[in-house]
Amino acid sequence: MVLPSLAARAQETVDFSAALEEVAVSPDFSEYAGGTESSAVTLPGDSADGSFLFPGLKVDLNVGSSVIYDSNTTQTANGPSASLLAFNFGGNIKSGDQNGRGGFYGFDYQGQAYIYDDAASEFGRDPFEHQFGGYVGVNGGLTTIRLDLDYRRNNGNSLQFDQIQRETRRAASDDYTFNLRVTRKVSRVNVEAGTGYTLRDFDAGSGFNDGESTYGDIAGFVTPSFAPKTSLGTGFRFGSDNFEGSPEQDYITPSLRWRYQYSAKTSLYSSLGYEFRSADGPNGGESENLVYDGGIDWVATAKTAFNLAYYSRVLPSYIINGEDTEQTGLTLQMTNRLPALFQLTSRVGYENADYFVSQTGGASTREDNFLRLSLDLSRPLMITEKLLGQWGVFYNYNQNDSNIVLANFDQNIVGIRVGLVY
Repeated sequence: MVLPSLAARAQETVDFSAALEEVAVSPDFSEYAGGTESSAVTLPGDSADGSFLFPGLKVDLNVGSSVIYDSNTTQTANGPSASLLAFNFGGNIKSGDQNGRGGFYGFDYQGQAYIYDDAASEFGRDPFEHQFGGYVGVNGGLTTIRLDLDYRRNNGNSLQFDQIQRETRRAASDDYTFNLRVTRKVSRVNVEAGTGYTLRDFDAGSGFNDGESTYGDIAGFVTPSFAPKTSLGTGFRFGSDNFEGSPEQDYITPSLRWRYQYSAKTSLYSSLGYEFRSADGPNGGESENLVYDGGIDWVATAKTAFNLAYYSRVLPSYIINGEDTEQTGLTLQMTNRLPALFQLTSRVGYENADYFVSQTGGASTREDNFLRLSLDLSRPLMITEKLLGQWGVFYNYNQNDSNIVLANFDQNIVGIRVGLVY
């Protein structure tokens, strides 16, 4: 599973001072252990263009803490419960605007520390998590180039909605991501090309297979003169998945793609492809798979917004040798601005994972149904002109229902958090 881009979070920041006037659609406030988000708050002596010492730079620092109860700290069929303290700390630096002409770049670091109430609940995990990200690019008007690099030291402690892993769960690993993308505009035509690499390197003795993937992608979009809000395109994606315990697999996926900007408040996007996948070796099998992804972003009213994403994809298994998983799922987020500056964020995610063999002569029986729920109530705080904050309460529920008994688990997480941004 591809991890969220730290570089993207460094670029897409939240202005907390503006939020005090109007809490609009925003990212998940509980993304980090203490629930704070990076913001565009300027440091003392800053101008609108950036820091006095570093012209053109925006520098943000954040710190926070949470008190949490976790009913299943190992995410196993009968895992132990625990109370814990979680701390987050970090910051980001960014310069330039990707939507404006010229260069732009950014760097991001987020750290977390977890303190469990007993050693059994900690389950031998390192209590620290570290995430580094960076991006750099240039916008020449008609051509935009962007490079993203991300690293995460994952010690299996994270409890955030987006970082709960159905198959690998609490396994510790070093995770690397690289993406390069080029976009060229020619009249009503957009040509987009990209390449990338991901690696998940598990700690020795974890029982999971290291996995690396590479891809290339090229697509062309045209905006018809009779439908200026619509972009129609075709694309071609190709790459390889190399997971230990399984033969290397190559795939090619031609696809149809569509984007529709109904208004400033409503946008839709989708991609529908047919994947041809083959495994190396004398017993290597072949499969053909319908793959797709898409979503809707809709600001329904001045106080309510919805974000829907759906997907179907095929990936090798991290734990079962010689098997792939067809993963079909969706996530839905609803954000409500309430009286007295409160904001309620509700999220639900569902995934069906159907396992099948990637080599001839075998059979697979595992099937998972993975459910995630999240409720988050928060309120921003103006402490001083430069020091802003937020407090909130949250509840998460995770459940995997599998026909393999050992893969079943359910988990309840409830907590209170406070965070500061300078």
